[in-house]
Amino acid sequence: MAPLAERLQQRSARWLVTGSAGFIGSHLVEALLRLGQTVVGMDNFATGHRRNLQEVQALVGADHWRRHRFIEADIRDPDACRDACHGVEFVLHQAALGSVPRSLANPLATNATNVDGFL
Repeated sequence: MAPLAERLQQRSARWLVTGSAGFIGSHLVEALLRLGQTVVGMDNFATGHRRNLQEVQALVGADHWRRHRFIEADIRDPDACRDACHGVEFVLHQAALGSVPRSLANPLATNATNVDGFL
């Protein structure tokens, strides 16, 4: 990981993290901000939590947090996706409706998010 971290610290880029309020997404946001990157986070809070983003904000501090923009939106909304992607160089797509029981109970919604979302 060290060579990647060194490369990221040498060159700042703009990243989009979908599902940024989830467990994995929020940790990616934290890591990227600590490495001097600019991050657009996108989440609709269907499974993510505001407290995850609040925790990241507290952990990285105000200077790093200034390079974060959050968009509360659903990845199935094409206009929101276009807005989120503006000027972005890299996308880390973490948005999903997890849980096998949920997918069995509501396969259409799960498919719409996990497969069709962000197209």
